[in-house]
Amino acid sequence: MENLIGKSIENYRIVSVLGKGGMGIVYKAYDTKLDRYVAIKLLNSNVVDKDRFVERFKREAKNHAKLSHPNIVTVYGFIEYSNLLGIVMEYVEGESLEKVIDRQGRFNLFDVIYILKQLLQGIGYAHSKGFIHRDIKPSNIILNKEGVTKIMDFGISKSLYDNEMTKTGSKIGTVYYMSPEQIRGHDVTHRSDIYSIGCTIFEMITGLPPFDYQSEYEVMDSHLKKTAPKLSEKVPGIPDELEKVIAKALQKDPNARYSSCEEMLTDVQHLDKLISKINTSYFEKIPQRTIKYKFFAISAFVAAGLFLLLLMYFVIKQVDSILNSNELEKFKKYSIQTLFTSDDNKYNLTEITRLPSNVLANLNSISFSDDNNFAVIVADSGYILNSFDGGNTWIKKNLAYKTNLSDVWTLKNGSAVIVGDSSSIFYGLKNLDSLITIPFEKGFTFFRVKFNKNHVGFITGTKGTILKSLDGGLTWAKTKTNTKEIIFDVDFFDEKSGFAVGWNGTLLTTTNGGDNWYKIENDKTDNYLKSIDLTEKGFGLIVGGDGTILRTTDFGNNWEKLKLTFSGGFQKVKFIDDEYCMIVGSRGMMLVSKDKGETWNVVDSKIFSNLNGLTVNAYGKIFIIGVNGMIFRIQ
Repeated sequence: MENLIGKSIENYRIVSVLGKGGMGIVYKAYDTKLDRYVAIKLLNSNVVDKDRFVERFKREAKNHAKLSHPNIVTVYGFIEYSNLLGIVMEYVEGESLEKVIDRQGRFNLFDVIYILKQLLQGIGYAHSKGFIHRDIKPSNIILNKEGVTKIMDFGISKSLYDNEMTKTGSKIGTVYYMSPEQIRGHDVTHRSDIYSIGCTIFEMITGLPPFDYQSEYEVMDSHLKKTAPKLSEKVPGIPDELEKVIAKALQKDPNARYSSCEEMLTDVQHLDKLISKINTSYFEKIPQRTIKYKFFAISAFVAAGLFLLLLMYFVIKQVDSILNSNELEKFKKYSIQTLFTSDDNKYNLTEITRLPSNVLANLNSISFSDDNNFAVIVADSGYILNSFDGGNTWIKKNLAYKTNLSDVWTLKNGSAVIVGDSSSIFYGLKNLDSLITIPFEKGFTFFRVKFNKNHVGFITGTKGTILKSLDGGLTWAKTKTNTKEIIFDVDFFDEKSGFAVGWNGTLLTTTNGGDNWYKIENDKTDNYLKSIDLTEKGFGLIVGGDGTILRTTDFGNNWEKLKLTFSGGFQKVKFIDDEYCMIVGSRGMMLVSKDKGETWNVVDSKIFSNLNGLTVNAYGKIFIIGVNGMIFRIQ
């Protein structure tokens, strides 16, 4: 997108950049007709290539303009400029809740109640007009100079009264504030917004979201299974009535939450009268970090003497036993050259190289065609990258689909099948010169697409879904799985026997080529299983989001949970050949096994960001992809 600062679009003169995101850039502009400042969100040109999207965009802008409330950022209309579309909005001079929390640790309780009342009034008004926000979080709530709360970014909300625009199965939102039904890909209602409000207020009070973990899996799993911590466990002196309000907003079952923002507001107004009579130390506006540091300073002083006395004993008794065990070896990291250089010269991989991608989106899947010259990467926000030289260079495809894309499988002659959110299935022709949308019923998110050697295809997704194709991916039909759990991945030993894995330790098997699937009792783990890879010789590996590794050596008749402990979750497992296999996951984790997955070594990758996918081409080069457009080649 060209630099527009100083230029005029219709009656708006662009002044400065307010922010950038995956959909485009937000500018501050001056309205020369009405003598006021506005904010203009201009969408990237590759978003607006299709007439259908343009019409939907205009319709949504008009709908949002109908929302007129003092606690909602007003949408004035839309503009078109040089193949760009823009939403013209109210310019709010102020600071987001996120920035306030980052600066001072948390909010004063009086301020929390003051903001919460305005938030409920604004969101409740939008609900009454048929809108769900779907992405309530501290960064989308701003306080203007007068202290008025303004809710921003209804740009991803959907009208309840417009069936075409109400899509389920797409996890719109930020995972720290996402309701359980959003995570599962189920229908999202106004009660989902109430859950997100609860998460936001929890962070305003404590300085941290209810489930503050580094891995996405731990956060999502906690939203689904764990009760949010009590506020009083984080900050002493919280009134019991406030505990009850937040606890009700954060119920897992939507029907157990407040039925409306108005119902919640009634309790908050009662609470507002109550807290003025309560004497509590919480009202002091002290950052949480300061409290924590003072506590630790005092504790350290008191315990210093005891610690010094115990330290020598610990060193004498423990260090010798550790050095003479294999515990240190478990955490030793090896170079790629050490792990992949073998006596028979089968592999001589010596370095990890980062390749330019020219995108900042999360890259989710990579696939090479049979001739290994053509390759495809798919990512969030509809990004697709192509390579025509075996993965050495990558070119961004400017397609008009903004759906998050989860997986891709390249077929013969440069064709490919791509899947993602919002029931998306695409069939790519002639090295993805064009994409055909394969129609499928709404309400699903698809995670994996695979084809076996007989060119039979499978797609996994939400609501226990496994689809099967017998014509190379042009048509798909549901198979019988007898489960409603999310299915993440599927693979086969041969044309008949295979396994599928998913949420809550779900393990399915088939013996008739994937027409029918049967659940196996899994006593190894109840956490989610993310990736599976099987070989024709009966070896198989399954990895999970909590660091679980399951292994079979007998065609899946028995699965063994390896006694390994790794911090972080795994995203992808793959057999490089009959002996070598590899795992990638969170915080740059790479594991390599030389013995069919029996033992594992950690690669000293020098990478600290999450890795999402890996593959290997016929030339023996390994490709790994991750967040923020990262592509790595091991050669």
